[in-house]
Amino acid sequence: MFTVYHSNQLDLLKQLIAALIEGQPLQNPFEQEVILVQSPGMAQWLQMELAKQFGIAANIEFPLPATFIWNLFTQVMPGIPKESAFSKDAMTWKLMWLLPKMLEQEAFAPLARYLSDDEDRRKHFQLAARVADLYDQYLVYRPEWLQIWERGEYIDGLDESQQWQAPLWVALKEYTAELKQPEWHRANLYEKFIQTLEQATECPQGLPKRVFICGIAALPPIYLDALKALGKHIDVHLMFTNPCRYYWGDIQDYAFLAKLQSRKRRHHIQRQQEISLFRDPQSASELFKSDGEQDLSNPLLASWGKLGRDHMYLLAQREPQEVHAFVDLTEDTLLTRIQRDLLELEDHSQIVDSPEHLNSSSGKRLLERGDRSISVNLCHSPQREVEVLHDRLLDLFAEDPSLTPRDVIVMVADIDSYTPFIQAVFGNAPRERYLPFAISDRSARQAHPVIQAFLTLLELPNSRFTSEHVLTLLEVPALAAHFGISEEGLRRLRHWVDESGIRWGLDDDNVRALDLPATGQHTWQFGLTRMLLGYAMDSRCGDWNGVLPYDESSGLIAELAGQLADLLMRLSVWRTRLSGEYRVQEWQPLCREILNEFFEQDSETEAVQVLIEQQWLKVIGYGISAEYPQAIPISILRDELTSRLDNERISQRFLAGPINFCTLMPMRSIPFKVVCLLGMNDGIYPRTIAPLGFDLMANKVQRGDRSRRDDDRYLFLEALLSAQERLYISYIGRSIQDNAPRYPSVLVSELMEYIAQSHHLPGDETLDVDSSAKRVMEYLQIQHPRVPFASENYAVGSESQSYAAEWLPAARRSGEAHQEFALALPLEEFSTITLDELIRFYRHPVRAFFQMRLGVNFVLEETELPDEEPFTLDNLSRYQLNSQLLNQLIDGDEAEALFRRFRSAGGLPYGAFGELYWEKQQEEMAEVAAKVREHRQAGRSIEIDYMLGGVRLTGWLQQVQDNGLVRWRPAILGAVDGMALWIEHLFYCFSGGEGESRCFGRQNSAWHFAPLSPKDAEKALLPLIEGYRQGRSCPLLLLPKTGWAWLSACFDKDSGMVDWDEQTQSKAQMKLLLAWQGDQRVMGEGSDPYIQRVMRTMDETKMREVQQWAEQYYLPIARNNLD
Repeated sequence: MFTVYHSNQLDLLKQLIAALIEGQPLQNPFEQEVILVQSPGMAQWLQMELAKQFGIAANIEFPLPATFIWNLFTQVMPGIPKESAFSKDAMTWKLMWLLPKMLEQEAFAPLARYLSDDEDRRKHFQLAARVADLYDQYLVYRPEWLQIWERGEYIDGLDESQQWQAPLWVALKEYTAELKQPEWHRANLYEKFIQTLEQATECPQGLPKRVFICGIAALPPIYLDALKALGKHIDVHLMFTNPCRYYWGDIQDYAFLAKLQSRKRRHHIQRQQEISLFRDPQSASELFKSDGEQDLSNPLLASWGKLGRDHMYLLAQREPQEVHAFVDLTEDTLLTRIQRDLLELEDHSQIVDSPEHLNSSSGKRLLERGDRSISVNLCHSPQREVEVLHDRLLDLFAEDPSLTPRDVIVMVADIDSYTPFIQAVFGNAPRERYLPFAISDRSARQAHPVIQAFLTLLELPNSRFTSEHVLTLLEVPALAAHFGISEEGLRRLRHWVDESGIRWGLDDDNVRALDLPATGQHTWQFGLTRMLLGYAMDSRCGDWNGVLPYDESSGLIAELAGQLADLLMRLSVWRTRLSGEYRVQEWQPLCREILNEFFEQDSETEAVQVLIEQQWLKVIGYGISAEYPQAIPISILRDELTSRLDNERISQRFLAGPINFCTLMPMRSIPFKVVCLLGMNDGIYPRTIAPLGFDLMANKVQRGDRSRRDDDRYLFLEALLSAQERLYISYIGRSIQDNAPRYPSVLVSELMEYIAQSHHLPGDETLDVDSSAKRVMEYLQIQHPRVPFASENYAVGSESQSYAAEWLPAARRSGEAHQEFALALPLEEFSTITLDELIRFYRHPVRAFFQMRLGVNFVLEETELPDEEPFTLDNLSRYQLNSQLLNQLIDGDEAEALFRRFRSAGGLPYGAFGELYWEKQQEEMAEVAAKVREHRQAGRSIEIDYMLGGVRLTGWLQQVQDNGLVRWRPAILGAVDGMALWIEHLFYCFSGGEGESRCFGRQNSAWHFAPLSPKDAEKALLPLIEGYRQGRSCPLLLLPKTGWAWLSACFDKDSGMVDWDEQTQSKAQMKLLLAWQGDQRVMGEGSDPYIQRVMRTMDETKMREVQQWAEQYYLPIARNNLD
């Protein structure tokens, strides 16, 4: 007997299943109970609930409907294979073979145009997969079409795509017969199966004694026909979670009802302008039924329930025995009132009794303030959505001690996009705020780095092998462990790869394969050769065959270069192997070979590797069964494997006890006390998948057809019904960039509109219906601050109360965004200061404080390696090159040897670019060298050892000439160079030197100081010594770029003083701010990590301080500079 049980509560349907199992036990205790479900989550919940009921739940099978019915085919009818030859995957490979043969036919002209440019046949395979998916849907939802096509006929009213789909289906049938595979598919099997059951006088062998169907929102019509036929021999119990106790299979959708309501209201308004409304009884009868209620059904059920409505209609057509087991609901909260409206098919958003109530809200239901059984939360980002959710859940657990984490489910449209935020907020919460949680339904590819690495390896034939791309593979623990590379080794390799000149390309052959010229440099082969040569010889010995050894890879750590060589050798071998085309069966063993070649085989990765191999063998198996004869490239298999692994979801932790985070999927409507929906934004949910342009069902819609949008609408309805105490909805309601409004899902808008039109807040009884509705809408929506440390989050009685104590100081403004150095460290007692220490200090006084006094270094590591060969050099590389080149030219040596050295190290752009670049640098350095040689003489070193200001000054003055000091730098000279020369000049003069001091740089920049008397030199040195002493106690804001930019813009050479004219100062301050902030080409000094620790912003107080120190320390060098 086929029996349908209707109930608005899944809990009751579960109890009915338990009662039937307990009250009517199977005669054979070893026979399995069969319960059809739509998802593993529902099976898990049912098993747990039945275990609670019986103490144990064993020997129960939970198959999916399609699997169960196909198994019945094999049991009832002889000769039916275990797997259909017309499965989607099997049809894909067959169509892949058939399509090219049929493209010459006129009907296939659109396909021929699409497939015209397809050398690797990926488009062929993708189209075959789409068509196979379409045929798979036809088998379920349009079986009669396929039967008509098989008879050589066409269907009236279908578009022109039928002209190629029909003959292609016939060709598919014929090709399947040629392969001597059974011609049975779901369309003809269902027909035969139903006929067999209807004609059978006795119960066929192999059928179960009874079947339960639970947690399935809708079944295709042919499934229902099969179950009905099955019900003639066994008991079939279909548990239908029905939101409404009345028949609602023919109600109109919400869009139609909204238009009707709007037209009627406009009609009343127009009539009211002429005469008093509804004085004529006939006018009232036009709008209201005899009981005073408008003739409209519940709009939420009409709008969201199409899936269930069609299912109910199809069930009614099968005339099953029906059992109604609805549970009456109270109206204690807003949530239960909405659920009761659905149950009773009532629409309280419509005004009853009399039209005068349009101007009064007294006919609406009262929504008490404090009723948050339904809440809509507006946030600025996914991160804030999860943060707010965490706080609200803490609220709920504090309010209700009986509430447990397993009573809460959080559903999002795309769980993979929210996983990082969930892990960041819930996973990093401190112990006192920690809530146990589990994330289900994650894509296997997102959850396991081994899968992503394996798919990356399959892309080797088309890979550029960029430096970052290869090193990213080594970030996968299983792969790095296989080659014996530790985390420390990987960090060292990143440094080696950068310095050895590796940019992209495995070797020259790889470069040529991408139709690019091979240079012999900047490839992995080039860099690895440098590393291995560095182990064998010193770079001072020169290059070997045009390659300069890399010195850092020598010694005991050279093993790391060998491990890298092993990886690169295998990548090269597999790039070659995967670049070829092979027949399907020849590809079969490669998966296991790649796993063995690249990944550590341990317990952590074993399950993942098994999953990869299983899916690989399935892809290969379908190609072999279709007897696809041609060789194919790896790209086809990679695309199919990627699709399969993306669809593979990890749900084993669902209902394990913690808070469940999962994706919105069919029949996740398991009852929970608290149901939370995140990311409910317009355009995101309901999810929309555009139908294929050649989908013949799109323009011939029938009841029971499935669509993602209708499924998502029904999922939202199920979520509302499954919430027992709270329905928490969240969406991004404001842009985090400019606070512009963003809109919720249309489903959320419809829910809020219904609540607003059917409720009023206390005290709003006298307002018109629209005004009271607006106030309800404002109450329902909770706008949360953009940041977690907003003061509103900690205000008494705030709807956004936060438990995050770490943000409280910032919220109270009692803390500071950045801790200033309010108190100086105790002054150090110096007995000695060296010349080098003094120069080092004044190069960057703030940095010197951290390094010399605190022993702190702020190192900014490069996060990503360059992936293109150099066409020019960065500033640091150019400085290093020019430094060596300038010294060569000054010494009168030939620069050719240095050029060869840099070129063999990959330190120059390739070919003519490198030669032109070298010539330009050589020309510029030659100008500096000429000036240096003009003043350079033989020099000597002078020891410094004096007492000055109570401190002993020591050190050595290098390269002291008879005519003074001569220094040079391959850069445009600035305040740092001027200060360094000034300090040396003062020491030189204090020692009795009578010559001049000069420093030469690029673009005619220079510093030039005249000789000073020892007394004047001493007088100038004393403030520098005192500044050194004070600067090691508290950071000295002497900023070389910012301070000098201001001083150089307002220094008056004639007077040797600062020009304090208002206009001059305005321009000078603009220069100061530009040097602080920087621009698109030059990074500002304000981004310096040491300076950021002292001052993050340049306010007026800081600007005056910077000006003060610049005047005190840079003014003397500006005043004494002769150039």
